[in-house]
Amino acid sequence: MIKAVIFDMDGTLYDTEAVYRKAWIKAGIPDEFYLQLIGRSHVNIVQMLKDNGYDPDAIYELKNKYTEEEIRKGIPVKEGTLKALEWCRKNGLRTAIATSSAKKVALRYLKDTDMESLFDEVISGNQLENGKPAPDIFIYAADQLGVSVEECMVVEDSFNGVRAGKAAKMLTVMVPDIIPANGEMEELADKIIDSLEDFPEYAQQFIKN
Repeated sequence: MIKAVIFDMDGTLYDTEAVYRKAWIKAGIPDEFYLQLIGRSHVNIVQMLKDNGYDPDAIYELKNKYTEEEIRKGIPVKEGTLKALEWCRKNGLRTAIATSSAKKVALRYLKDTDMESLFDEVISGNQLENGKPAPDIFIYAADQLGVSVEECMVVEDSFNGVRAGKAAKMLTVMVPDIIPANGEMEELADKIIDSLEDFPEYAQQFIKN
């Protein structure tokens, strides 16, 4: 039985990966390189930028500028997000966000979309030494929620997120966003669903009736 659900944020709850993708490209990052950055921590991305000859500060300044221009128009919520979160609340499950984005960004998104009350914890990978695909963020989230890893379910859109969820020994559901699931994801994920609209029906089996 599960007692908590830990959600990734970008690309899972919010349709923001498409926004970031456009911003990274406008900042001068090739699309194929951007796809390697999805789900990684800020520290990891900075190192990857340096390793590939980019000035991280300059790139981030442009990327953040272009992101802000889009986000000001409204934060796009993924289909089924509210349905999944309200189902968790109705069934007494504790909930957390475990994101590679900064905590202040996550808190802003929750406030602007009136979803603050639907989460017990908000965890940023910037709080930890090792980002996804390391399991640290999910193990830490479980600890903050007061549950064991065996009692947690992870919901992720990215390959690195799924890898992290399984490394944490948690039930892991994938909701693919920009990159479709491949053979590795089909092997790793406990379930792949098309949308969070389908989450309650799958998760129902893991709670006490």
